[in-house]
Amino acid sequence: MRLSRIRATTALGLLAGTVMWTASASPATASGGGWREEGHFDTQGACRKAGQTGVEKSKWDEYKCRPGRSANYVTLWVRGGGARFAGPTAG
Repeated sequence: MRLSRIRATTALGLLAGTVMWTASASPATASGGGWREEGHFDTQGACRKAGQTGVEKSKWDEYKCRPGRSANYVTLWVRGGGARFAGPTAG
């Protein structure tokens, strides 16, 4: 009887560890769709300006500004690569 309690406790401990490991995924992977961190800014406005500039220059398809890992900065997250051309097209 005691052996089954030990096994149950061990199983619950392993399950709790697995759940905690999965929950610690970064915001980029949690939201899905290939988001990646592009930079950190002092203000929300500076982050939005950089994100919009990247969209206009086709560096990425969309962006979002989220609070960073500390209260001191805002993180720019981007998704997609936009339309990139290797060179001029022959006409």
